Amino acid sequence: MKTVTACTMDCGDACSLLVDAAKRTVRGNPKHPFTKGFCCKKGSRYFERLDSDERITEPLVRRGGGFAPATWDEALGLIAEKLDAARGVPESILHVHGHGYRGILGAASTNFFERLGASTTYGCVCDDTGIEACLRDFGVLDHNDPEDILNSDRVVNWGRDMTRCSVHQLALLKRARRNGTEVLTISPGGDGTPDFSDVNVVIRPGTDRFLAAAVLKLFLEAGDLNPWVLTRTANWPALRGLVDGLRFRELCAACEVPPPDAEMVYEWYADRGNVATVIGWGLQRHLFGGENVRFINAVAMVSGNVGVSGGGSYFNISSARNFGSWAHLIEGGAKPGKRRELLLQDLGAELRRADPPVEFVWIDGHNVVNQVPDSLAVADALAAPFTVVVDGVMNDTAMRADVVLPPAFMFERLDVLGSFVHNYVNLCAPALAPRGLARPDFDILADLGSRLREPVRLPDEEACLREGLRRSAVSLDELRENGFAKVNHPFVAFEDLVFGHPDGLYRFPEALHAEPQRDPDYPLQLLTLVRGEYEHTQIPEKEQRGVPTVWISKANPAYGVLDPAMDVYLATDLGALQVRVETVDGLHPRAVIMRRGGWMKYGHGANAIIRPMNTDMAFGTAYYSQTCRLENR
Repeated sequence: MKTVTACTMDCGDACSLLVDAAKRTVRGNPKHPFTKGFCCKKGSRYFERLDSDERITEPLVRRGGGFAPATWDEALGLIAEKLDAARGVPESILHVHGHGYRGILGAASTNFFERLGASTTYGCVCDDTGIEACLRDFGVLDHNDPEDILNSDRVVNWGRDMTRCSVHQLALLKRARRNGTEVLTISPGGDGTPDFSDVNVVIRPGTDRFLAAAVLKLFLEAGDLNPWVLTRTANWPALRGLVDGLRFRELCAACEVPPPDAEMVYEWYADRGNVATVIGWGLQRHLFGGENVRFINAVAMVSGNVGVSGGGSYFNISSARNFGSWAHLIEGGAKPGKRRELLLQDLGAELRRADPPVEFVWIDGHNVVNQVPDSLAVADALAAPFTVVVDGVMNDTAMRADVVLPPAFMFERLDVLGSFVHNYVNLCAPALAPRGLARPDFDILADLGSRLREPVRLPDEEACLREGLRRSAVSLDELRENGFAKVNHPFVAFEDLVFGHPDGLYRFPEALHAEPQRDPDYPLQLLTLVRGEYEHTQIPEKEQRGVPTVWISKANPAYGVLDPAMDVYLATDLGALQVRVETVDGLHPRAVIMRRGGWMKYGHGANAIIRPMNTDMAFGTAYYSQTCRLENR
């Protein structure tokens, strides 16, 4: 019997799925208008993760130098005792939650620890920099319906490798190309973009704002401007004055794009017909990542491709925009108030200097030791507090725990989830019982809350789901019947050029910052890009044996210098990893690609040698601004 459920992994496609637990098969739901009957290999192979021998299926408690199995009563009793002891100083409790588990019920731990007044984190390891950039421009986070790309004459894909991160967006793009739409991709290269592009432009990583400014410069010089569009902006004179003072060839030199290629990008935007702009999630992970996004949005706006069908600028929408909170239904604990916040991407240092010190840490949905910069510092800092990790594998974070609690995985628990790409809400129905003693996160917290000296009582799941859906006008009964529902949002965002700012006007960026000078000791740039086979750190241990691989161009300065007969190391100012070097065509000569998510305990964790650096907006993490070198030792 097939169950209609949905994928809850950190992916915007948020597929509706048909799961046959008896046959251990997963396929896309053919009735879902976005999923259209297929899913990526990460989803189709998910039973490998559910059935893996590596999976933790019973609570583990640290005893001596290792872990020993425990009952839920023993584990939660110990945790409740430690939590009760820490509640006298709420700031001494820290909750760390990631996007490894999201949804209406997935908010349980966030709501629970908010009631305790616990410390939390701020900053982002994902997409907040680009989100903030779009909010500054448009005033609200929105974009055209994904299907509207079928109405585009041309698409400028500014850095999104859809072969690894969004198979359904790729399918739409391929369909559009069959209908005559042309695709130009701008990226550092070394990715899968040539497979779906008519033209590829290679750019220096992190310098997209200069190419966008060069395109704006050409619009100004041509006088090719739509007066109506400019009247819908609040600060056009400021952008015009900025761009007037820039030199086209200097902008091209800054992004290392030949002037003819920059002129070609301008022509793609300036020619007749509508142009959709798709912005990759990687170009925001630089020191001036927000500025990169804002200048690209400005090109879409100035060229008249915002608020029109077949146009638009696609970055992100909020996967939770259709949901409301159910936190007010919780009984017990303090009313939400101001809480201490620790900067996520510098968590090791934050824990060391916290005053009052952190005595209790709860981590769920996040292999945080592995995924934030300076991983070794985070691992060391977690040795002091009593640490609980909710995870089903012994990854870099679970290894630092005092108690590991096994959660139910996808297909084993109930939830309702939205998407950060499309406008459908999916029911994540359980297709099989949790394996072993694993339990849904919601149940774990409900049980723990009832054990506290001053209980914190969660409402039942049904009440949470119905309250969370109230804003969307989608009924839980409809979801249970169909497995999904569409929430009505405009097919074309900002169709009347009315934006989300109080005055209804668009905002342009008003500054263009120079890229830092290259460090002669570390002349290369490390890009820890998404994998196609696995989601972030959800990588089987057997796939992490041996030395990790990095990819470079044959034009890379290190290529002709390295001795392949000797060990090769990827070095930064924070440390070094032994690596194996392979070459890839079309990659920028200063770029070094390493696929993200490998575990530090196997020597595959690149974040161990990436320094904590903030982006220019929303305290994002500038992973891709890490400089490096390749050397023999």
